[in-house]
Amino acid sequence: MKKKTPTQKDVARFAGVSQAAVSRFVSGKGAISDEVREKILKVIDLVNYQPDPLARGLSSGKFDIIAIVMANITNPWYPVVLELITRELHRIGLQALLFNATPPQTVDDLMPLVLQYRVRGVIITTASLNSSGADLCVRQGVPVVMFNRYSAVAKGHSVSTDNTGGGRMAADALLRAGSRRLGFLGGMPTVSTNRDRRDGFMARLAELGMDNVPALEKEFTYGWGYEATQMLLARHPEIDGLFCADDEIASGAIDALRHALGRRVPEDVRVFGFDDHPVASNAAYDMTTIRQPVEDMIAAAIELLLRDGGGNEHRLLPGQLIYRKSTPER
Repeated sequence: MKKKTPTQKDVARFAGVSQAAVSRFVSGKGAISDEVREKILKVIDLVNYQPDPLARGLSSGKFDIIAIVMANITNPWYPVVLELITRELHRIGLQALLFNATPPQTVDDLMPLVLQYRVRGVIITTASLNSSGADLCVRQGVPVVMFNRYSAVAKGHSVSTDNTGGGRMAADALLRAGSRRLGFLGGMPTVSTNRDRRDGFMARLAELGMDNVPALEKEFTYGWGYEATQMLLARHPEIDGLFCADDEIASGAIDALRHALGRRVPEDVRVFGFDDHPVASNAAYDMTTIRQPVEDMIAAAIELLLRDGGGNEHRLLPGQLIYRKSTPER
């Protein structure tokens, strides 16, 4: 026969105290005497009582759980983000609940399910969100932060790197390294991260008199980077510098240049990525990139969630230029 799991009521009965006292002890809210505290501790140790966060949430109307919603967890940058968010939440006494949308499901499809759990807040880390998912959270009074992106029309907070500034840095770095015919390989064209990186890159080149820079955009994947590089250089074989909207695209571009097109990196074509995910520093790619300030972004996202007072606050943090061999420092 399965042994019954002890409850707060059991702890109170065995300790000879009120259930309210046990509840105050477990939640850490409200005063209890040292004598009562000692009685409760002895019983908890004796019966191996484990507080049930779901039951506590049902009684208080709010769980100490933050939902993390993703849709591109296969991108190497996002598992790093997930681990760091989870670690920080645990450090401050909160728990993480992961929701991952798999095609054809979208993050917006997931949001009604997420909100059934009555979470304390929601962090959305995908690039593919439209405005409805964040708006639903706001309408139901649940704080929401869009991480690594923003929406001009959605409600809720957002935290992102200065992607426009990063695109400008990429243009300058490629030109300093000796490239004169530049191209851009992007992800989803309508996504804020891709749009801002592209616009910063193109604006900086336009300031220097370089217009009509060739570009292809579709998705943030290795496969697209591999395919798009061949397509772009078939049309513009003179290209000697590529800015890629993320490191996944850039790794595909480097492999296509070397193995499909017989071009040397960086001697023939210099490649620049964005994110500084784990693949970027691998010896096979040794990729110059913009490092996103992930830990600072996470701290800002959690701060916005916990002190949410409404409104739409957008935090923009500077990225860091990381030089490696794919675009040498000059």
